[in-house]
Amino acid sequence: MQPSPDTTNKRIVTYAIPLLIIVVLLGGLFMSALFDDKPDVPSMRENKPLPSFSAKKLFSDQTIHSNDIRGQYWLLNVWGSWCPTCYLEHPYLMELEKQGVTIVGVNYRDTESDARRFLEQRGNPYQFSFFDPKGHIAIELGITAAPETFLISPDGQVLFHRIGAMDEKVFNSAFKPLMEASQ
Repeated sequence: MQPSPDTTNKRIVTYAIPLLIIVVLLGGLFMSALFDDKPDVPSMRENKPLPSFSAKKLFSDQTIHSNDIRGQYWLLNVWGSWCPTCYLEHPYLMELEKQGVTIVGVNYRDTESDARRFLEQRGNPYQFSFFDPKGHIAIELGITAAPETFLISPDGQVLFHRIGAMDEKVFNSAFKPLMEASQ
């Protein structure tokens, strides 16, 4: 004997609605975590010299040293093509680059081909990007996740460290005042 259409519809409603509610709740939790404005926790690196490190540039075989970047304020942005939040912050980094802000990247625990593809498809806001496939630079910097961004002074001091996405609000409230206060 075949179940009646009413019985089949009741079963669908009985199982589909709770499943839909669970999916919506999990999606909401994921999105809130993704866009969560994390508090800026003081970094052990703030008000100390940027650690000395060297690594290969992402788009060349040239090795560059962190001490080679002096004489101006600059942002050190830790990113990865595997990082969902890095996709979200990338358009704003492109905007900062257009405004003349110097940004240096640290491509963290990525493959070279994925990192290059990410920048080729979305644009490259970085003056250059260190390639850090094994996370050695990240250890020196005390990185806990990507993205993270450091404000570096002209003399190589870490002035500020942000865990999480860079956006206009964060830049204007935390980074820009420090850059302007010293000029």
